[in-house]
Amino acid sequence: MSIRFTPPPAFRLLRMRSGILFSLFAAAGVGCGAGTDAARPQAGPPDLVRQVRFAPSSAPEIAPAALREAADRAARYLARACDAEGQFAYRINLDPSIEPQPRYNVVRHAGTLYALAQYCQRSADPEARAALLRAAGFLRQRCVAPVAGNPNFLGVWSDPELVGGDRPRQVKLGSNALGLVALLSVEKVEPGFTPLDDLRKIGRFLIFMQASDGNFYSKYDPERGRTDLGRSQYYPGEAALGLVMLYEVDPAHRWLHTATKALEHLAEQGSREKSTFPDHWYLLTLEQWFEVGRDQYGSHVRHRLLEHARRLCRDMLADQQRQIDMAQISGCFTSDGRTCPTATRLEGLTAALQYLPREDDELRGEIRRAVERGLLFLLDSQVVDGPHAGAVARYKLGFRPDGCSSSEEQRLQEVRIDYVQHALSAMLAGQEEFSVQTSSQMDGGPAEEAL
Repeated sequence: MSIRFTPPPAFRLLRMRSGILFSLFAAAGVGCGAGTDAARPQAGPPDLVRQVRFAPSSAPEIAPAALREAADRAARYLARACDAEGQFAYRINLDPSIEPQPRYNVVRHAGTLYALAQYCQRSADPEARAALLRAAGFLRQRCVAPVAGNPNFLGVWSDPELVGGDRPRQVKLGSNALGLVALLSVEKVEPGFTPLDDLRKIGRFLIFMQASDGNFYSKYDPERGRTDLGRSQYYPGEAALGLVMLYEVDPAHRWLHTATKALEHLAEQGSREKSTFPDHWYLLTLEQWFEVGRDQYGSHVRHRLLEHARRLCRDMLADQQRQIDMAQISGCFTSDGRTCPTATRLEGLTAALQYLPREDDELRGEIRRAVERGLLFLLDSQVVDGPHAGAVARYKLGFRPDGCSSSEEQRLQEVRIDYVQHALSAMLAGQEEFSVQTSSQMDGGPAEEAL
């Protein structure tokens, strides 16, 4: 059976702001510590300084062309990192004296497919497309397999022979969720790559993994069945996104119902917390949910989900403000200068701009300014030439947070595929957001009563 996808919703593209944003780039590093505002000058390793040049961002406003070039570099890095079999070079270190651990992560493999597919929907780059299809083939051949005892289920398995370590063969909820997201995203580039029946089987397994309260079990292994060992707070939002995307191509109510139940659980859980967990997957999912599912539920559900999105956005904005005056990492969302938490928050915040209503005009304006600052931080964090062009390290290169442990010191220049993947997704969303301006798009989202 062939799969037909509806075109992705047009982004409401934001107005360029005329306020001056200074360049975040500085040639020398500043000094290391998670959670501190103090910074001291710190020189980078001489060999690395010779090998790595940072992307400049001296313009007062973000330029769509700069984001496009940065996204191209990131996608080409991921394409080069994908071997002939479709497996990524999961982790490298820009410091050649540090040998990375030989591990692999199926969740992050699938997430990287999601970002590459987003890129390939916008670019005709043949190397990126070829890498996407190799990596998707690797996922299907090495990781997607039946669940014993139920022919209607497919799991996305983490096998010790692939991932390393001594943990048993298991299905992580995140692997199944992002595996579904990834394969559905590949369909938008290469229709028919995965049979619809296989996608349904992955979706059914996600339903099986949901608990009665809307939350999910975190893992499944053949001996213990469903378990909560190794729970990740990101997994439920990832599962909801996969199911909403599946509903887009196979409009069976069970997919939307399970996703909505998960979103309601996350919103209810967040209402009890003093500060929210920065769940960008919730914000991403809600964009898709408002496109395909809002008419299936009453206004009380829509408003409850929207209110949690507002809280998430406000808490993320507060995270960024804490280091707004730290010149070298201004725009970062964490005080230790890490890149990935900034990229993920940018993904979520940019998605929220597509559905926050006109009544939230002040919040929308704050989000736009935060997105611009965050994107400048990411541009300044990317390697722009040499053998690792397009790479994004764990920390902004040249920056050391105060109080690093010796083990974390070894990771300052670590590059992992998910660091690059999330940066790529954030850059693509930012490129859309800053590219086109029309009078209707400047007016904000719909009125809340329309939601």
